Amino acid sequence: MKVLIIPSWYPYPQKPNTGRFFLDQAIALSRNSNYEYEILNWGQNEYQLQIRHPFVAVSKIVNYLTAKTRTHNITPNLKEIKIPHLTWTSRLFYGNIKALVKKLDSLSRPDIIHSYVTFPAGFLAFRLAEKWKIPYIISEHSGPFPFPEYVIRNKVSKKITLPLHNASAVLAVSRFLQAQILSSCSVQSIVIPNLVDTEFYQPADKEEGKCFSFFSLSILTYAKGVMDLVDAFALAVQKGLDADLYLGGDGYLRSKIRQKITKYHLEHRLHLLGYLNPQQALEQYQKCDCYILPSHIESFSLVLLEAMACGKPTLATDCGGPRDIVTPETGILIPPKKPFLIAEAMLKMKENINNYSPARIREICITNYSPPVICKKITAIYQNILQK
Repeated sequence: MKVLIIPSWYPYPQKPNTGRFFLDQAIALSRNSNYEYEILNWGQNEYQLQIRHPFVAVSKIVNYLTAKTRTHNITPNLKEIKIPHLTWTSRLFYGNIKALVKKLDSLSRPDIIHSYVTFPAGFLAFRLAEKWKIPYIISEHSGPFPFPEYVIRNKVSKKITLPLHNASAVLAVSRFLQAQILSSCSVQSIVIPNLVDTEFYQPADKEEGKCFSFFSLSILTYAKGVMDLVDAFALAVQKGLDADLYLGGDGYLRSKIRQKITKYHLEHRLHLLGYLNPQQALEQYQKCDCYILPSHIESFSLVLLEAMACGKPTLATDCGGPRDIVTPETGILIPPKKPFLIAEAMLKMKENINNYSPARIREICITNYSPPVICKKITAIYQNILQK
């Protein structure tokens, strides 16, 4: 069986984490099945032009003009096919995605297409499948779904509805996202969560005598709830919490967070770590006592799985996807946008930390989210579709 994987986002040298989980899942699929896989890289982010960043756009055009079509093996049965193509906002001529279909004539016909996120990848899969007379599936990850740019006068754009209604199967990463797809587009979907690399994310021996600590990792934006977390931590410290908070990631709120740290006199308690690569993130997961997710909305949350794979309990807002992940055995769910409740949960977590078993938390993660488990579910979908 030959599978063409089309991701909507894809890493490139300047931003190696962009769409990384799509590539990681493709690698996992190739290692956990004997099918032949190809993954399409047209420079989804590398050559995507944004009007609000004109100088960056000029640089991207220059890079595009010198880029060449190439292929290389990522694993023995996963080949990356790079066919450079300029894209832009979907509001203008479908973001130039329709023109990409013509560029792909040189591709050999697969047996099935697996696209990630309905636009642009799902729309491209829809057009290619129509041309090749083959089935395609869509794995949806967006949160919220659909993104606001695809809703015009309270109606979901055909860029979303056409691919969804014509797909042989639609996969959602959580029950929350499944409900959003059904309510907005009247499309049934199958819940298959994201996977986590449980070989890379492993527990480490705990440092003796270390102060209790929380860790959180995200881009620093309001939607990720980072300001709520800072306020909550300040409240918890006022109520007697003896702990440190390590906040990884970067974003436009960094300076505002620094101001709050000074305002609350948390200079020696709240530590801004900046951008973390996977190895640095792993070290923070291993060092912390509890991982905390304060987001306002998440279709899933891969960081929760990474923390669980390291045997850490999690404290997460009940903002969609985390409802499928966090259980009384693995952590605490709290309402989003409620700093005082987050503060109470932090105090409760420290007080009851010995009630959580790191070995059991990791076992739950491996049983439900490890690559062999998730890849088996996905390849079963391929088989069922092709048998029909």
